[in-house]
Amino acid sequence: MNITQFTMEDVRCFGERQTLEIRPLTFLVGENSTGKTTALACFQVLARYLRGEGLDFNSHPYSMGTFRDIVRNSKKKEKKFKLGFASKYNNEDIQTTVELVEKAKGLEPTVNSVATQLADGEIVIQVENTAKQEPRLDSFDEKQNQYKIICGTDILNEPRVSLFRYAYSFSNESKGEIALLRYLEKISEKFEENIYPPWNVFKTLLAFSTSPVRSQPKRTYDPTREFGDPEGSDVPMYLMRIEATQKDNWEVLKQQLVEFGKSSGLFQNIEIKSLGRILGAPFQLQVKVRGPKANINDVGYGVSQILPILVQILNPSISKNVQRDPMQSFFSLLQQPEIHLHPKAQAELSSLLVKLTNKGNQSFIVETHSDYMIDRARIEIIRGNIRPEDVSLIYFEPKGNIVKVHNIGFDKMANMVGVPPHYGEFFLKESKRLLGFKG
Repeated sequence: MNITQFTMEDVRCFGERQTLEIRPLTFLVGENSTGKTTALACFQVLARYLRGEGLDFNSHPYSMGTFRDIVRNSKKKEKKFKLGFASKYNNEDIQTTVELVEKAKGLEPTVNSVATQLADGEIVIQVENTAKQEPRLDSFDEKQNQYKIICGTDILNEPRVSLFRYAYSFSNESKGEIALLRYLEKISEKFEENIYPPWNVFKTLLAFSTSPVRSQPKRTYDPTREFGDPEGSDVPMYLMRIEATQKDNWEVLKQQLVEFGKSSGLFQNIEIKSLGRILGAPFQLQVKVRGPKANINDVGYGVSQILPILVQILNPSISKNVQRDPMQSFFSLLQQPEIHLHPKAQAELSSLLVKLTNKGNQSFIVETHSDYMIDRARIEIIRGNIRPEDVSLIYFEPKGNIVKVHNIGFDKMANMVGVPPHYGEFFLKESKRLLGFKG
């Protein structure tokens, strides 16, 4: 299953519906405070909701606040916002849009409707006022395959449940219910998988995020004291555990880490030094840069800051304790991974992302201010290491009090396609100033 588009409407600085073209390698660029992190946060929320993990706009590393903090501040009387995915599964297009409103007597967003549109029809599940409203078929058009189901708020907002099982749980006694059942069976046959009904395609979607603010490295880690630090001590703890208990996995991951360390100039080797004979003993991370091995606390800050990202992207299924599945689609949402990295390392990180996308089940959405990362991706296109249609550059342009999204593509020579007039304007002015021209 591939996500091809992500849409947002009436979210913070985004007014009318904005469509982001999602590719295996997607870069988000633009000035500060133009909504790039908001887009990443909403992508994660929607992916986890459709996967059946519930609705949470304040899960690590994002803190989006209450409904009023998220919905666009406009003159519209009815406050609501929408998030959506366009996806492709077995060459069938699916577009799912979730509408969110303010929870009654509460501050949180709550799901008001879920609409799923296919090539030959649409199914909408709409909330009514009462929380315990039993699902019922409200209206249908058998010829157009248009079906609307009414339910209570608890059904669309209940986590850890097959969110849309109610769409096929009727007695199938009425003409409309029978027609809906036939349509669902037809869909299941087209997808050639046991995903009945169509929303189940999102159960294979996993989205993980990294924060631009990562923890201070420590000279010594104590397994009896370290907890609750998902991008700091958790990564050294994970490395310690697999080094001690999963030697084969450790050797594979270590080889990948060292390969990147050498190509980027960051380090030549990495080791776990236990300070005791038992698994729970304190330990240190040691890194070889040029001379002898040194504590990670004594080498360049970029090493400790890139390590959590490397662990996540090199081995996402193990590092996040999820079951391996060849059908899984991993999305790594990276916030400014270039922080504290030399331009050479930034460029090599982009090459690593290109290499990993070629494995087929891992995609990256990268919020970045690094031209070196984008330029290296273009070089990889020219080298033939990634197809131009597999790279997307999304420019967030502020216009007054709103932000407009521009989708930029690439041709075979890595030339940008669809560049808006003001893209890169600042850099052009700076170049002219450097040459002595007034700008």
